Amino acid sequence: MVQVTIIRLIGYREWTETLGPDREHVIQQVQAQLHRELVHVFSRLNAWAHPLRYDYLLAITNGLSNGELTSIIKELSEYSPVPLSSGTYADVNPRVAEREAFRLAMKASPGESLIGGGDDGYVAIAHIDLVDSTTSTEWTSSYQLYEHVWSVVNQVRLYLAPYGGITLYLGGDNIVSIVQPAINENDLKPLANLINARIGVGIARSGRVAMKLATEALDSLRTRNGYGVMMLRED
Repeated sequence: MVQVTIIRLIGYREWTETLGPDREHVIQQVQAQLHRELVHVFSRLNAWAHPLRYDYLLAITNGLSNGELTSIIKELSEYSPVPLSSGTYADVNPRVAEREAFRLAMKASPGESLIGGGDDGYVAIAHIDLVDSTTSTEWTSSYQLYEHVWSVVNQVRLYLAPYGGITLYLGGDNIVSIVQPAINENDLKPLANLINARIGVGIARSGRVAMKLATEALDSLRTRNGYGVMMLRED
Protein backbone atom coordinates (compact mmCIF):
# COMPACT_ATOMS: atom_id res chain seq x y z
CA MET A 1 0.00 0.00 0.00
CA VAL A 2 1.08 3.58 -0.56
CA GLN A 3 1.16 5.99 2.36
CA VAL A 4 0.27 9.55 1.34
CA THR A 5 0.76 12.66 3.45
CA ILE A 6 -1.02 15.91 2.65
CA ILE A 7 0.26 19.10 4.24
CA ARG A 8 -2.18 21.98 4.53
CA LEU A 9 -1.14 25.62 4.68
CA ILE A 10 -3.85 26.97 6.97
CA GLY A 11 -5.16 30.39 5.92
CA TYR A 12 -2.87 30.61 2.89
CA ARG A 13 -5.34 32.45 0.66
CA GLU A 14 -6.09 34.95 3.40
CA TRP A 15 -2.35 35.55 3.85
CA THR A 16 -1.87 36.31 0.14
CA GLU A 17 -4.65 38.90 0.32
CA THR A 18 -2.81 40.82 3.05
CA LEU A 19 0.09 41.51 0.69
CA GLY A 20 -1.68 44.05 -1.51
CA PRO A 21 -2.00 44.01 -5.30
CA ASP A 22 1.76 44.02 -5.99
CA ARG A 23 2.13 40.59 -4.42
CA GLU A 24 2.70 37.91 -7.01
CA HIS A 25 6.48 38.15 -6.97
CA VAL A 26 6.43 37.77 -3.17
CA ILE A 27 4.13 34.73 -3.39
CA GLN A 28 6.32 33.08 -6.01
CA GLN A 29 9.45 33.54 -3.89
CA VAL A 30 7.77 32.03 -0.83
CA GLN A 31 6.47 29.10 -2.88
CA ALA A 32 9.89 28.44 -4.41
CA GLN A 33 11.56 28.36 -1.00
CA LEU A 34 8.85 26.14 0.46
CA HIS A 35 9.19 23.76 -2.52
CA ARG A 36 12.93 23.54 -1.92
CA GLU A 37 12.58 22.78 1.77
CA LEU A 38 9.73 20.33 1.19
CA VAL A 39 11.88 18.24 -1.12
CA HIS A 40 14.89 18.51 1.19
CA VAL A 41 13.25 17.42 4.44
CA PHE A 42 11.32 14.51 2.95
CA SER A 43 14.13 13.14 0.77
CA ARG A 44 16.35 13.14 3.85
CA LEU A 45 14.00 10.50 5.30
CA ASN A 46 13.73 8.51 2.04
CA ALA A 47 10.32 9.95 1.23
CA TRP A 48 9.28 11.71 -2.00
CA ALA A 49 7.45 15.03 -2.05
CA HIS A 50 5.97 17.46 -4.55
CA PRO A 51 3.75 20.57 -4.29
CA LEU A 52 0.14 20.34 -5.41
CA ARG A 53 -1.42 23.80 -5.36
CA TYR A 54 1.20 25.17 -2.96
CA ASP A 55 -1.55 25.67 -0.38
CA TYR A 56 -1.49 21.85 -0.22
CA LEU A 57 1.67 19.76 -0.48
CA LEU A 58 1.95 16.02 -1.14
CA ALA A 59 4.44 13.44 0.02
CA ILE A 60 4.80 9.67 -0.30
CA THR A 61 5.79 8.70 3.23
CA ASN A 62 5.84 4.90 3.46
CA GLY A 63 7.56 3.83 6.66
CA LEU A 64 7.55 7.23 8.39
CA SER A 65 6.17 7.44 11.92
CA ASN A 66 3.86 10.05 13.39
CA GLY A 67 6.80 11.45 15.33
CA GLU A 68 8.87 11.88 12.16
CA LEU A 69 5.96 13.52 10.34
CA THR A 70 5.30 15.89 13.23
CA SER A 71 8.98 16.84 13.23
CA ILE A 72 8.87 17.55 9.50
CA ILE A 73 5.81 19.77 9.89
CA LYS A 74 7.61 21.72 12.60
CA GLU A 75 10.67 22.16 10.39
CA LEU A 76 8.67 23.22 7.34
CA SER A 77 6.67 25.71 9.38
CA GLU A 78 9.83 27.83 9.67
CA TYR A 79 9.53 28.54 5.93
CA SER A 80 5.76 28.94 5.78
CA PRO A 81 3.98 32.27 6.27
CA VAL A 82 1.02 30.43 7.83
CA PRO A 83 0.54 27.47 10.21
CA LEU A 84 0.70 23.92 8.84
CA SER A 85 -1.22 20.74 9.56
CA SER A 86 -0.96 17.32 7.96
CA GLY A 87 -2.91 14.12 7.39
CA THR A 88 -1.51 10.70 6.48
CA TYR A 89 -3.33 7.67 5.18
CA ALA A 90 -2.37 4.38 3.51
CA ASP A 91 -4.31 2.45 0.89
CA VAL A 92 -3.60 0.15 -2.05
CA ASN A 93 -5.11 2.88 -4.25
CA PRO A 94 -3.03 6.10 -4.12
CA ARG A 95 -6.05 8.27 -4.95
CA VAL A 96 -7.98 6.87 -2.00
CA ALA A 97 -4.96 7.39 0.24
CA GLU A 98 -4.68 11.01 -0.93
CA ARG A 99 -8.38 11.71 -0.39
CA GLU A 100 -8.39 10.35 3.14
CA ALA A 101 -5.09 12.07 3.97
CA PHE A 102 -6.60 15.35 2.80
CA ARG A 103 -9.62 14.87 5.08
CA LEU A 104 -7.33 14.25 8.04
CA ALA A 105 -5.25 17.33 7.21
CA MET A 106 -8.43 19.41 7.23
CA LYS A 107 -9.32 18.06 10.68
CA ALA A 108 -5.87 18.53 12.18
CA SER A 109 -5.11 21.54 14.35
CA PRO A 110 -2.19 23.85 13.49
CA GLY A 111 1.05 21.95 13.99
CA GLU A 112 -0.75 18.62 14.31
CA SER A 113 -0.21 15.47 12.22
CA LEU A 114 -3.06 12.94 12.07
CA ILE A 115 -2.48 9.39 10.84
CA GLY A 116 -5.34 7.13 9.80
CA GLY A 117 -3.34 3.93 9.64
CA GLY A 118 0.27 3.86 8.46
CA ASP A 119 2.00 1.40 6.18
CA ASP A 120 5.54 0.33 5.27
CA GLY A 121 4.57 -1.72 2.20
CA TYR A 122 5.49 -1.08 -1.41
CA VAL A 123 4.89 2.08 -3.43
CA ALA A 124 5.06 2.28 -7.23
CA ILE A 125 6.12 5.39 -9.14
CA ALA A 126 6.03 5.74 -12.93
CA HIS A 127 8.49 8.24 -14.44
CA ILE A 128 7.42 9.18 -17.97
CA ASP A 129 9.62 10.82 -20.59
CA LEU A 130 8.26 11.97 -23.95
CA VAL A 131 10.40 10.76 -26.85
CA ASP A 132 12.09 13.44 -29.02
CA SER A 133 10.03 16.29 -27.56
CA THR A 134 13.11 18.43 -26.93
CA THR A 135 14.20 18.12 -30.56
CA SER A 136 10.80 19.39 -31.67
CA THR A 137 11.55 22.82 -30.12
CA GLU A 138 13.85 23.47 -33.06
CA TRP A 139 10.87 23.84 -35.35
CA THR A 140 8.15 24.95 -32.93
CA SER A 141 8.82 27.02 -29.80
CA SER A 142 9.35 26.57 -26.10
CA TYR A 143 5.77 27.61 -25.38
CA GLN A 144 4.27 25.27 -27.95
CA LEU A 145 6.24 22.44 -26.38
CA TYR A 146 4.92 23.49 -22.97
CA GLU A 147 1.35 23.36 -24.33
CA HIS A 148 1.97 19.93 -25.80
CA VAL A 149 3.39 18.55 -22.56
CA TRP A 150 0.41 19.79 -20.56
CA SER A 151 -1.98 18.14 -23.00
CA VAL A 152 -0.05 14.90 -22.51
CA VAL A 153 -0.17 15.31 -18.72
CA ASN A 154 -3.95 15.27 -19.01
CA GLN A 155 -3.87 12.14 -21.18
CA VAL A 156 -1.65 10.40 -18.63
CA ARG A 157 -3.90 11.51 -15.78
CA LEU A 158 -7.00 10.08 -17.44
CA TYR A 159 -5.31 6.83 -18.47
CA LEU A 160 -3.78 6.11 -15.06
CA ALA A 161 -6.75 7.14 -12.91
CA PRO A 162 -8.15 3.56 -12.92
CA TYR A 163 -4.77 2.42 -11.56
CA GLY A 164 -4.99 4.91 -8.71
CA GLY A 165 -2.70 7.33 -10.53
CA ILE A 166 -1.75 10.63 -8.89
CA THR A 167 -0.18 12.38 -11.87
CA LEU A 168 2.16 15.36 -11.54
CA TYR A 169 4.25 17.46 -13.94
CA LEU A 170 7.97 17.48 -13.07
CA GLY A 171 9.14 20.02 -15.65
CA GLY A 172 10.63 19.77 -19.12
CA ASP A 173 9.00 16.76 -20.76
CA ASN A 174 8.89 14.67 -17.60
CA ILE A 175 5.73 13.44 -15.90
CA VAL A 176 5.38 11.29 -12.80
CA SER A 177 2.48 9.23 -11.49
CA ILE A 178 2.12 7.35 -8.21
CA VAL A 179 0.24 4.16 -9.09
CA GLN A 180 -0.91 0.90 -7.52
CA PRO A 181 2.02 -1.48 -6.85
CA ALA A 182 0.19 -4.29 -8.68
CA ILE A 183 0.50 -2.47 -12.02
CA ASN A 184 2.42 -4.36 -14.73
CA GLU A 185 4.09 -3.66 -18.06
CA ASN A 186 1.07 -4.76 -20.10
CA ASP A 187 -1.04 -2.18 -18.25
CA LEU A 188 1.35 0.59 -19.32
CA LYS A 189 2.39 -0.37 -22.85
CA PRO A 190 -0.75 1.13 -24.48
CA LEU A 191 -0.03 4.43 -22.71
CA ALA A 192 3.59 4.45 -23.92
CA ASN A 193 2.37 3.91 -27.49
CA LEU A 194 -0.42 6.48 -27.15
CA ILE A 195 1.82 9.36 -26.06
CA ASN A 196 5.12 8.17 -27.67
CA ALA A 197 6.95 7.85 -24.38
CA ARG A 198 9.38 5.83 -22.34
CA ILE A 199 8.02 4.79 -18.97
CA GLY A 200 10.24 3.69 -16.12
CA VAL A 201 8.52 2.23 -13.06
CA GLY A 202 10.10 1.80 -9.66
CA ILE A 203 8.55 -0.32 -6.91
CA ALA A 204 10.06 -0.01 -3.45
CA ARG A 205 9.33 0.39 0.25
CA SER A 206 10.04 4.13 0.22
CA GLY A 207 9.08 6.96 -2.10
CA ARG A 208 12.64 8.11 -2.71
CA VAL A 209 13.89 4.64 -3.66
CA ALA A 210 10.84 4.04 -5.89
CA MET A 211 11.60 7.29 -7.72
CA LYS A 212 15.28 6.35 -8.01
CA LEU A 213 14.42 2.98 -9.54
CA ALA A 214 11.88 4.55 -11.91
CA THR A 215 14.51 7.00 -13.14
CA GLU A 216 17.10 4.23 -13.41
CA ALA A 217 14.71 2.25 -15.62
CA LEU A 218 14.05 5.34 -17.71
CA ASP A 219 17.77 6.03 -18.12
CA SER A 220 18.31 2.43 -19.23
CA LEU A 221 15.66 2.80 -21.93
CA ARG A 222 17.24 6.08 -23.08
CA THR A 223 20.74 4.60 -23.22
CA ARG A 224 19.72 1.90 -25.64
CA ASN A 225 17.33 4.26 -27.44
CA GLY A 226 14.52 2.01 -26.38
CA TYR A 227 10.82 2.69 -26.18
CA GLY A 228 8.04 1.30 -24.08
CA VAL A 229 8.11 0.27 -20.42
CA MET A 230 10.71 -1.00 -17.97
CA MET A 231 10.01 -1.92 -14.35
CA LEU A 232 12.53 -2.29 -11.50
CA ARG A 233 11.68 -3.61 -8.06
CA GLU A 234 13.56 -3.26 -4.79
CA ASP A 235 14.69 -6.63 -3.40
